[in-house]
Amino acid sequence: MNVNEFGFLWYLQSSSNMVNIILKNLIDTAEDKDLRSVLDEINSLSTFQEKEATKLLNDSGYNETPFFSEVDLNNSSVKLFTDQLIIEILKHITGNGMRILASQYAELADMNVKKFFREVLTKMIQIDESLLGLLKEKNLLQNSPFLYMKAHERDSKMFKVISTQLRPLNAVELGHMYSALQCNNVGVALCTAFADVVKDEESKQLFNDGKKLAFHQAATLSDIFRENGVSTTTGLESFVHRVQESPFSDKLMTNLIMFLNPIGIINLQNAAVSSYKKNHVKILSELMEQVQSFSEKGFKLLVKKGWFNEPPLTSRSIK
Repeated sequence: MNVNEFGFLWYLQSSSNMVNIILKNLIDTAEDKDLRSVLDEINSLSTFQEKEATKLLNDSGYNETPFFSEVDLNNSSVKLFTDQLIIEILKHITGNGMRILASQYAELADMNVKKFFREVLTKMIQIDESLLGLLKEKNLLQNSPFLYMKAHERDSKMFKVISTQLRPLNAVELGHMYSALQCNNVGVALCTAFADVVKDEESKQLFNDGKKLAFHQAATLSDIFRENGVSTTTGLESFVHRVQESPFSDKLMTNLIMFLNPIGIINLQNAAVSSYKKNHVKILSELMEQVQSFSEKGFKLLVKKGWFNEPPLTSRSIK
């Protein structure tokens, strides 16, 4: 097993371990029967992911106790999220999970590991379709029409290079921005929910900082969409329930936010590299720097608290 397989399997096993604890609460608190059915699908897949990844790692000689356990589930019956917010969170995690798995799949050389990843991807696509169907059925899908014109039809007497910089954003640029917007919508809701129930004061400050950052980024991206004639909706934080007790440990909540943070950076990077409009790339680069700064604070907090799930290190180093 090479470093790609080992690293990707460890990442899949550790993230599945965390998600499986969270799913216990979502399954126990979801009220809609259709949502519960999809949650059962997700739970079955995530359990399979963790077990199979663990087995493949064990077969290669790597053994380790799962980082998260039942201890990190304080109360599975506390309903922190409305059903609508649960669907939005699941859609976000599933969609980005598919993107990461697909990129990792292309780098695998071990056929057993590759077969495992292909099976996970296939099932994840089916779950994504189930979630999409649920959003449509509940009339929750954001599906505003996009009014366009062909690039050569725009009215301009300027030099062509200048024209490409002063134009509205094109369909590719706007399309690549959407994941970044949704990431921040979900981020505002999660940070709002966790800031209300976390006990550790430093974690509370991190969540409040994250809420401000995600709100700023969602507002900035929404403004860009509106300036280019595309309507958006935000405000998922209004679907957070006010509760007296946290369903999750402080360790689990902080790790979930830090798990989703790199996804936010990747989404912004994808949006930036798809554009050749300088001022747009500059805005996206500034947003990336803000997320990276927040990530650094979160990393230091995890290490300080002893909550950092550190991946295996190479046994060879020239330093």
